[in-house]
Amino acid sequence: MKRILHIIGGLDRGGAESFIMNAWRNIDKTKYQFDILTFLPPQNGKKFAYEDELVSGGAKIFRIKDNRIQHPRRFENDIAAIVRENHYEIVHSHIDFMSALSLVGALKGGAKHRVAHSHNTYNKNLKSPLKALVSKILRKRLNKIATVKLACGKDAGVFLYGPNQKFTIIPNGIDFKKFQYNSDTRNKLRKKYNLGAKTRILLNVGRLEPVKNQAWLIDTFEELTKTIPDAALFIIGSGSLHEQLSSQIKSSSVDKKIFLLCSREDVYEYYSMADFFVLPSKFEGVPTVGIEAQASGLKCIFSTNVPKETKASSSVRFLSLSRPKWIKELSKKYDTTKRRNLDSDMSKFNIKNSVKKLEDVYDSF
Repeated sequence: MKRILHIIGGLDRGGAESFIMNAWRNIDKTKYQFDILTFLPPQNGKKFAYEDELVSGGAKIFRIKDNRIQHPRRFENDIAAIVRENHYEIVHSHIDFMSALSLVGALKGGAKHRVAHSHNTYNKNLKSPLKALVSKILRKRLNKIATVKLACGKDAGVFLYGPNQKFTIIPNGIDFKKFQYNSDTRNKLRKKYNLGAKTRILLNVGRLEPVKNQAWLIDTFEELTKTIPDAALFIIGSGSLHEQLSSQIKSSSVDKKIFLLCSREDVYEYYSMADFFVLPSKFEGVPTVGIEAQASGLKCIFSTNVPKETKASSSVRFLSLSRPKWIKELSKKYDTTKRRNLDSDMSKFNIKNSVKKLEDVYDSF
């Protein structure tokens, strides 16, 4: 059995976390064991969203202190100690430029195979000249220390490793069956929230953080209701902006039409309930939620900050963050209960294909 130590900030719901979980659920557990090393606290202060599932499935979870900035050498040494004590030969890091530190720790601990994985296409810290310089140094170090370089898409790979580096793309695969449109689920949820069959429902799924741009979405929705009064907006996620967004919703004129829900295990059901999936992000990697929405056959509107690689069906439109453009598109008449079959381009996002590529990487060691 090959034991792989994955390094990631935490295990609450997010893009990189979803990749790890989808891979773990579908990989051959008689051949590969996933263990996790984290350094951030759970969002709810108790347990990570995926913690129980992983532990019950035999995974070990290690926690170290987040010393990346203040004491980077200590951060490396803490990782090295865990790698050394548990004899890991494969370490797979998912923390962008900071993988330069985690993989140095893996090397110190004796790991022969050090995998870097890019899940993003932008970092706000790069706006600072000093932090941009640090990132440049970390990139150079990462390219030397990583024995394998992976990315969720081309843009994400170029962002982390640079334009002239070789890397392998492993799409953020999902289980298509889980996200298939279900009319009974649609009706059940609309009844639960006292919404009619013709109510136009917008859905956004993602962390409640500035990069996801939900504040802009709330203002846009408020403007949309002037054209389409019978509408509702669901925002599903957890994060640092929860209180701020709650306050914004309460002070709006459409507070009864906006539902702010915490991250949930049954989020896949809400794709069937909705008519539009909206992602006005300021930047993304290749967002798993965007693939999930397409698998459900939803009409999708993504900001132009979302990589074009995310488009795997004809249901997607990319729009600049112009409120009139979004309102015009969201006001169009569609029969969103008639969902399309999966487009052929979706096959690359089948979790079985993604897991096969990941297994090929691990088997090459």
